Amino acid sequence: MTQMPSQQETSVDQNSTTNNNTTNNTTTNNTKKMNLVLGSMAARPKNRIRVFVERILRNAPKEGEVNEKTGVPYPKRMDLSLGDPTALGLSPPQEAKDAVVEAIQGEALTTKQVHGYQHSCGSPAFREAITREIRPALGENAVFVTSGCSQALQFALTALAKDGSNVLVPNPAFPLYNTICEFVNAEARPYKLLSDRGWQSCLEDLEAKCDQDTCCLLVCNPGNPTSHSYSPDHIEELLRFAYRRGIPVVADEVYAHMTYQVQVGGAGSSADEENGGAGDGDFQYMAEIAHSRLGSQRPPVLSCSALSKRFLVPGWRTGWLALYDDAGESLEKAGLYTGIAALCQIGMTPTSLIQAAAPVVLEKTPESYHRKLNLTMKKGAEYCLERCNRCPGLQCLSVPKGAMYLFFQVPTSNKEVADAMDSDDVKWCRELLEQQNVFTLPGVLFGSPGFVRIVSAAPMSVLEEAWNRIEDFCKGN
Repeated sequence: MTQMPSQQETSVDQNSTTNNNTTNNTTTNNTKKMNLVLGSMAARPKNRIRVFVERILRNAPKEGEVNEKTGVPYPKRMDLSLGDPTALGLSPPQEAKDAVVEAIQGEALTTKQVHGYQHSCGSPAFREAITREIRPALGENAVFVTSGCSQALQFALTALAKDGSNVLVPNPAFPLYNTICEFVNAEARPYKLLSDRGWQSCLEDLEAKCDQDTCCLLVCNPGNPTSHSYSPDHIEELLRFAYRRGIPVVADEVYAHMTYQVQVGGAGSSADEENGGAGDGDFQYMAEIAHSRLGSQRPPVLSCSALSKRFLVPGWRTGWLALYDDAGESLEKAGLYTGIAALCQIGMTPTSLIQAAAPVVLEKTPESYHRKLNLTMKKGAEYCLERCNRCPGLQCLSVPKGAMYLFFQVPTSNKEVADAMDSDDVKWCRELLEQQNVFTLPGVLFGSPGFVRIVSAAPMSVLEEAWNRIEDFCKGN
């Protein structure tokens, strides 16, 4: 018969095991130490905007709190920091709302099309609709549906970069470019944009920065934060540079068609009222210019865009990456199509419901909606520019022509600071928030200390109240 161990023996054995584990694998409180560290890919990327927002809002005034210096309660916060016009009162087209309802309640689509798994590269119907939206025409196998334009950019740079590569990124620019480069372990190598030339790219600087490890040229047009809109001639210059240096172009075109002609110092004409005040007809996709102007001597273009800005549905997180190969089929030979399809299997696409509605949004939204939206952008840009020029110490160096921002200079002391978060533009934004409860973003986040970015796409009543507070702040400081 097997003899059971005594209670004392059991206790001794357990203590022996515990002591042994404590010595090798546990902390002092007898919990087992896990073999756990943060993975390198999660540790690398840093989102500068998120870091700033979390830091500055931690002690930001709340509506109704009493300002200790003035004894007056703070008004409602006006957030002009985020490129989301829906937060400021603008709405997507009714066709977008109806398309979602129809996708759920209508009978035109099957249950699987609305609620089931979709192809990892996107539903066929949505991909086909995208090919009809973009220019030039493209087969659906060259289009990949992504979770917003941000993921399209991530997939493009992930497919092109390798350890030790560098990406030519504009400066100033949306800081996500740097974040993605950190994620893929590539260097974000900034090239200058010239404020006195409408924020055009400095071709001399591009030539100096490009080397044998450069994997692509990244271009944002229309621009964020600068609200530039490049002429076809300047885009051609950039394309010829890329072809000569043998590198593809990654085109961030999320603000496609959102262009306008600002009337400096006066109101627009009646014709502006009719066509949205926009140079919408002036906008051309980079791939379109590459094909029409460069022919067979064109570089590959990876075009990234989304529904988010032009249709005012950023929360849908619905974008795409379109691959335009060169005449030598360099993307195909390098395996880009297969590689990006593999990335789609990891990243997954937007929800089936939104993909079911998206073709209708692209094809049924009337041009009158886009004209009206562009007119709102134009009027907002004109108003912000005029008010900026009236504020002591502020200066806008270039007239906005697209997108939804005003990027202007603020007073600086020209003192060097050890921490970028102590720069003059950060101080300006922080004090504006503390004194007037208006939230803006400093230029240092975009690579340009001494500047500030505000969102100009908002109802006029919102912009008027915001600029009244900004002007009071400038006069009192």
